[in-house]
Amino acid sequence: MSRKPYQRELPKTTWFLRHARYKKYMLHEISAFAVAVYLLILIIGLFRLGQGEEAWAGWLSFVTSPFGLILHLIIFGLSLVHTTAWFKAVPQAMRVQRGEQFVPGPTIVGAHYVVWAAVSVFVLILAGVA
Repeated sequence: MSRKPYQRELPKTTWFLRHARYKKYMLHEISAFAVAVYLLILIIGLFRLGQGEEAWAGWLSFVTSPFGLILHLIIFGLSLVHTTAWFKAVPQAMRVQRGEQFVPGPTIVGAHYVVWAAVSVFVLILAGVA
């Protein structure tokens, strides 16, 4: 006689709503799609730029429309989520050894944030904003 082992019922579509850790994981995964959507928006902009002044003006009007601005704000927020999640994962992927000791994880993460801020300021200076 064989017994059927106990199997917990797990919802197929809402399993990640049970724990905060799963919610963070799914937010990180969804943020990757937001980064991909922004990449597609930029690529379409490059194609429009190559098609001429009228096509470029049409793309610019879409990007600066209220819908485009709200879309950019949402994508920007999700990009921040995506970036910070990757920065938190860096110490596990990149073990830096100095002499006999390993560099602490918070130091590596902090260095990434410093470089991110420096590059952001540099881009703002190039754009004439700062």
